[in-house]
Amino acid sequence: MLSCPDPDTTSLKWGVIPKPWIENPYSPNRVQGEDGTRFVRANIMVAGMGRGVVCAYSNSLGLYSIWWPVRVKIPARTDYNWIDTYGGFVCTQSLTDCIFSIATD
Repeated sequence: MLSCPDPDTTSLKWGVIPKPWIENPYSPNRVQGEDGTRFVRANIMVAGMGRGVVCAYSNSLGLYSIWWPVRVKIPARTDYNWIDTYGGFVCTQSLTDCIFSIATD
């Protein structure tokens, strides 16, 4: 089980995106290391199957997001942390609640 990178304990703290995550090309702002940055939400992007995870964070400059383009398992219907939305799933709980699994062949 995996979760989005913690902005307090990973390289996000210094504005560096941890591997294998990359900058989301649709992010409204660039990644910025700043005290007080907080996790906002995670999205599992779906196009038939999980196509990646986007993690959004908030700081004084606004929102920024990072993306991991990897096959992701679709959350179980009994996992109430993830809400089924158009185009995927969203979790707005804590980092420890927004966990996901990578799909393996």
